[in-house]
Amino acid sequence: MSKQLLHAHHSHIVVAALNSHAYAIVANSKCTKSTDASGALYDGSVVYELMAPLSPAPSTKSKKKAKKGTAVDDARAIDVKKGDDSAKTDDGAVSNEEIQSVCCTEINSRIWMAVSREDKTLSLFCIRSDVQSSVESDDDTGAKQLRPVAVYTMPKRARSLAFSCIPTSVPNGNDCHVIVAGDLSGDAIAFPIPKESTVDSMAEDEVTHKSTPRRMLLGHTASMLTGLKVVPSSSLENQKQLLLTADRDEKVRVSYFPESHITHGYLLGHSAFISAMDAIGGEDGNGRSLCLTGSGDGTVRLWDYELCKEVGMVPVVVQKSKDDDVGCDEELMGSDEEKGIPMKEDDGDAFPEEEEGDDEFDSEDYADEEEGYAGHIVAVPLSVAISPGAKHVVVARDGIDSIDVHPIPPPPSKSSTTSLLLSHLVSLHKKQTLECSSQPLNVVCLSDGSVLVLAREPEYLLHFQCNDEEFVDASTTSPFSLAIGKVAKAQNITMPESTLERDDNGELTLQKKLKIVDMNCGDGGGGDGGEEVANNSRDGDNDAANRRVLHWNDAERKKTARLADQRRKKRKKAEKKECEGSGVESN
Repeated sequence: MSKQLLHAHHSHIVVAALNSHAYAIVANSKCTKSTDASGALYDGSVVYELMAPLSPAPSTKSKKKAKKGTAVDDARAIDVKKGDDSAKTDDGAVSNEEIQSVCCTEINSRIWMAVSREDKTLSLFCIRSDVQSSVESDDDTGAKQLRPVAVYTMPKRARSLAFSCIPTSVPNGNDCHVIVAGDLSGDAIAFPIPKESTVDSMAEDEVTHKSTPRRMLLGHTASMLTGLKVVPSSSLENQKQLLLTADRDEKVRVSYFPESHITHGYLLGHSAFISAMDAIGGEDGNGRSLCLTGSGDGTVRLWDYELCKEVGMVPVVVQKSKDDDVGCDEELMGSDEEKGIPMKEDDGDAFPEEEEGDDEFDSEDYADEEEGYAGHIVAVPLSVAISPGAKHVVVARDGIDSIDVHPIPPPPSKSSTTSLLLSHLVSLHKKQTLECSSQPLNVVCLSDGSVLVLAREPEYLLHFQCNDEEFVDASTTSPFSLAIGKVAKAQNITMPESTLERDDNGELTLQKKLKIVDMNCGDGGGGDGGEEVANNSRDGDNDAANRRVLHWNDAERKKTARLADQRRKKRKKAEKKECEGSGVESN
């Protein structure tokens, strides 16, 4: 999935991950916007560097505990892998710092931040929002170094984080605030946040974490989670919150929270892995309950997560071909493209054609290929965001140095007692393109309607403000952009080319495998043979007409698996009878 490297709370708290460094910028929201010559949006902003947990090299016992996913007594013990980007301190301490996900929120008078790293650790940081921190700042970057107040060990890397609150069932009891983490094994786990009294009594360099209990919320069987959100519920009776979890298997699961064993429904429609997700509801969504998803099939879809219904879609965008003279972000228009149907070249009988007037044409087996759009490559969405009030949709795509802004049409009626929906499934056409000089990696929308874009160097962080329904670049006066640019240039940080992981062959690790069979074979492709390739692999031979690409979930593959399972059961049954027969003879 795409890493969650940028997160914001309202318009005054931003956490950004720059490769192996995490920074939090806290602007004084109580101050009014400045109109002086400096042009600063806020006065009194403070930059914190969220430090990685450090400790001496872990023992073998600690490593085994970390692999099992149990809490390590010394929470700062880190399982260091060979080849990872680590740094050694003067006292021999080792830190594995590659960041996977960040998150932030404000609870009472405290700001909480969470950072997950490559070493499967989840660190929590806390500062008071009503007073300035007393920690000293670094002379080179001006950032105040902040140590974690709690460290958890995950069974797998956490790629999605979300703060939430579990209401207590005890009268006059205190609610439990938690950090929910979605890992690559498909599990969503809730960890409790330390109490304020515990944090106040800690020393500056102390990290607290004993064998704190954790709560397994749900699992997506053998699939891996690619997105996680805790959202409010307005129309469901006796249910205040919902848990949205996206996975590799093309779907978003909607569960009750914290009773996550109860499934409310699924958001189905994508034909490839979910690469990005955002959601908004309640007052922030202006009465709507909307979820936005980007997928490896190239589409971006808008859903009502309470009704589990698709209400809008952004047309597919393709990257520029080397032999093409058109723009690099060509939008595929027309009815077929809006359905997500690739513009295949004529391969004879290798691919079925849509019959005229046939509304039942199934495009799912062909919409998930990264290549096949008339020689172009589908630009996979890296990050998506919904603006407050559900006014705009913002999309950043892999291989395109710009982000697109799509307006969301207003609801047909504001007097409806149910969720305010779009009247029908509509295509969310592009309104504005915000150019970036480098690859955008993550996008978030602030509560004031502006957009933050985490990008590669030399920009690092861009800030676009909305003026009269148009977005303008305000990075030169933004405290967030100025702060991140200063610390990044001081440490000469190099950003990754993309937030999507690829293997040694350049294939997306989330991409499902396809099966290519030779149509000249007598079995017509129904046999057990065939070559396994990735969805986005490039077939350069001239015998494409004689080869058929089967979707990873193709019926023939299911049939083959079912027959193999029947043979296995039959073989085990025969072995059992043979053992019973030999036992009778021996008696």
